[in-house]
Amino acid sequence: MLVVERPEGKQELPIDLLIGAPDKRGREGLCHDLALRPMSASRRVAIIDDAHTMNDASANALLKTLEEPPSGSILFLTAPESASILSTIRSRCQPILFSPLSPENLTELLIEQGLETDRAQAAAIASLSEGSLEVAQQLHSPELRSIRAAVYRQLAASNFQSLAASKLFQTTIDEIGKDPASQRKAALWLVRFAADFYRRMLGAAVVASPEEAVSVDAALQRFSTEDMTAMDRWSLMLDRSLEAETQLLASMPVPLCLDAFCHDLGRIGRGALTAL
Repeated sequence: MLVVERPEGKQELPIDLLIGAPDKRGREGLCHDLALRPMSASRRVAIIDDAHTMNDASANALLKTLEEPPSGSILFLTAPESASILSTIRSRCQPILFSPLSPENLTELLIEQGLETDRAQAAAIASLSEGSLEVAQQLHSPELRSIRAAVYRQLAASNFQSLAASKLFQTTIDEIGKDPASQRKAALWLVRFAADFYRRMLGAAVVASPEEAVSVDAALQRFSTEDMTAMDRWSLMLDRSLEAETQLLASMPVPLCLDAFCHDLGRIGRGALTAL
């Protein structure tokens, strides 16, 4: 099986992966390899992952192969949604839609693959993975675990300091990567972890790891779970976390977004404490 995908840190899938480098055009790359006769199997299968990141040049280079595929070849193009594929490519393909995996299935896969041994922790990761095993595997990484731990510690603090939290969050993101794409991706996870924290405060999710249990318990001890004012504030904080995610997806500058996010969380939190 042949597989090509967008290189890490790149915004687009390079044309070289499809038809070869400029000095070897047509003599290497996916289209060339797909045309070779398989040594033993009756078919040759190729997968183009991140197909939605092909630019016009890459898409045009693939058209001939799609229009006249080599005998016995099967070509799969994967993308988050069919609309994200260029129309010239989409019109030559047969769309196949896949549903996201259920949290229960993801939990089982994480355990079966040895990524998690604790079922509660696996379930917590699955709940954040939006039905994607790849995302679940990413959440298992030490980098994202460090972001989640930093978020939980800050949000559980008895005296949340907006400026200090914003600086800490930015430092944590800087440690993941200096390029804009990596920082935006890390910032997105940061606000998603914040949303998850407030969902847990509201009782919408089960606390998984001991560290998370300590953070949530520490925050809950300052309030009565029957206090509707506190519940309202947590709801506002959850809404603000979801709004921050939308802003980041809309290309709002990361430092500006985090500053405003932490400022608003502090303002809402001070309102909750004053009300009590």
